[in-house]
Amino acid sequence: MNSCAKCGACSVVCPVYRVTGQEAHTARGKIHLAHIPELHGKGVMFEDIFSKCLLCGACSAVCPRGIDVCREVVDARAAFPSIYGAHGYEKFLARKALAHPETLSALRVLGRVGAEFVSRYLPAESGLRLRLALFQQEVGAIPVLPVQKNAFPDDSRPKEALTYFPGCAAHYLFPDIATSCHSLAADLGYALHVPEGLSCCGLAALSAGDRREAQRHARKNIIALEQGTGPILVSCASCYAHLRRYGDLFADDQLWRSKAEALSARLLELSCFLDQHLPPGLAKQAAGGKKVRVYYHDPCHFRYGLRIIEEPCHALGRNPDLELLELPDGPECCGQGGLFHIGAPDIAAVIRDTLAAKVLALAPDVITSTCSGCLMQWRLAVEVAGSRVPVLHLAELLSTVTK
Repeated sequence: MNSCAKCGACSVVCPVYRVTGQEAHTARGKIHLAHIPELHGKGVMFEDIFSKCLLCGACSAVCPRGIDVCREVVDARAAFPSIYGAHGYEKFLARKALAHPETLSALRVLGRVGAEFVSRYLPAESGLRLRLALFQQEVGAIPVLPVQKNAFPDDSRPKEALTYFPGCAAHYLFPDIATSCHSLAADLGYALHVPEGLSCCGLAALSAGDRREAQRHARKNIIALEQGTGPILVSCASCYAHLRRYGDLFADDQLWRSKAEALSARLLELSCFLDQHLPPGLAKQAAGGKKVRVYYHDPCHFRYGLRIIEEPCHALGRNPDLELLELPDGPECCGQGGLFHIGAPDIAAVIRDTLAAKVLALAPDVITSTCSGCLMQWRLAVEVAGSRVPVLHLAELLSTVTK
């Protein structure tokens, strides 16, 4: 029952196969190749095929035999050299940057300065303008909706301490996300504390097949987070999903596995936290007021793995001034896939722009998600489409429309 039945269910849902039409890019194609001893871990073409995977988990979700395809792909990548596949050097540099996430602060400063420069002097079709779109958007385009009086607890009461894991993006690249999380938590009677010594969650390293580097990140985070007790709030969907799987990293190390499982039991995902604590009817418009049209993008880590689907929409639904939009055929992958958009930019762009065209046709006022990677992909998408729809983290949106 653990072997592939070659039924083809994975082909139907694979975003990469939809673009390339190549059987080798399906889950059953990769599994077939991975179990040919003469091919395992050998050859540039083999490595390139296994680099063409988003690790979105869609195939595993529909597999009638429950095969963990993502694990199969990661295990295959573990035998590859440090630099493999198309654009392997760029992916390698990105992983090295995440190994020292404090350097991302300098990237943010340079990015904002560069974004201001390109907006004045470079043509709209410039590739550099597209890359700097991550740091260039006008949040002021979103209407600020008044919060109801007494909607939140009394500000004068002492705040309950809550450990916070912001992730690299919110901590270094887009600090407005962390600021919004602090603000929302304070409104709900909590004071967020970010421990010293946090590292990258390690998802990028594991996805590349570098289990040792992923373990190094995990140990550092476990040491930092086990200094406290109680729940650990996580605002990035990708970080949360990976932190939940820390125990799997230490299958052969009982001590660290026990520590990882204890940490996992303390994790609290942001949208679940907000769904539990946000009061109903946050805001109230004057009669006939226009609602803010919101498209919420489901991160693949939540949709296929952890099944955190309803909670973000429930949290947004606490504000009656928000109108949630849905695609007729349901949510789709944005094509970011961690470092996939770096290693396979052409495929990622097709997936991204196809989804963006469908979503922008709904005329949203704002696009939101809780995955840092998805948010970056969406900022690129609206820039390519020539749109000015703001892209905000869920915490930024709720903080913006309730103040």
